Amino acid sequence: MASYSEITVRYAETDCMGVVHHSVYPIWFEVARTDYIKSVGLSYCEMEKQGVMLPVTGITCRYHLPAKYDDQLIVTTKITRFTPARIEFGYTVTKKGEDAVLCEGTSSHGFVDAETFRPLNFRKAMPEFYARMEEEFRKDSN
Repeated sequence: MASYSEITVRYAETDCMGVVHHSVYPIWFEVARTDYIKSVGLSYCEMEKQGVMLPVTGITCRYHLPAKYDDQLIVTTKITRFTPARIEFGYTVTKKGEDAVLCEGTSSHGFVDAETFRPLNFRKAMPEFYARMEEEFRKDSN
């Protein structure tokens, strides 16, 4: 299952050339990742309350075409890797109603205990939610 997040480019997100600054895309990835997790049935906030956090361990961005002020964008999010210890999300940014890809990227995360920040086994920590995420990963892999 892919998740689709709508983003409207704000003026503050552009540089002096009128193009979205490269540093903004990871922020949009975070918005889209949060939307994805919610679409599977649990908010990221609730995950944290239950003692699980997802710190970023890596991020990639590949820029193809510029986005500009007031563009309506869609960030498509899928799980690209998933284990009991780690998860990776893939993102594709397009203009709403168009097929051309503006940016593609990934974010990698480890599952950690919210108090100790030590790695944890997500399957053991939240078995029901793990099963739902694993099911979505299988769908995304096809």
